[in-house]
Amino acid sequence: PMQVVTSGVMIPGKDRTTLKYMESQEDEATGQVTDSEIQLIVGKNQVIMNRMGDFSSTMLFQRNKRFESAMRTPFGELPMAIYAREVRCEMGRDRGTVHLKYELSMQGTYASTNEVHLEYWAKDQA
Repeated sequence: PMQVVTSGVMIPGKDRTTLKYMESQEDEATGQVTDSEIQLIVGKNQVIMNRMGDFSSTMLFQRNKRFESAMRTPFGELPMAIYAREVRCEMGRDRGTVHLKYELSMQGTYASTNEVHLEYWAKDQA
């Protein structure tokens, strides 16, 4: 598994918490690094992930539901779909966790099963 530690902004709300942070990914084939701004909107039973950058997308995670979208790339749009197997969120004003397990399909073909576990906390809680 890959582990990433980063800092960002946490915006608590009444029924949701918004997390914003930067993410860098290296292309294994070319060595090129791509930066993306990530916005996670964490609600009680769902998570929305907005990825902004050269490869941008919006994904909605609701347990046992399929969400169709597209990944926008410099080369055009690629249809994609996710099916969320697990969506667990524990939200607090100062800290919380998000756990997602989902299947990803690209252009109508199964691509991978992915798992994300994210922990967040306010700076003074570290």
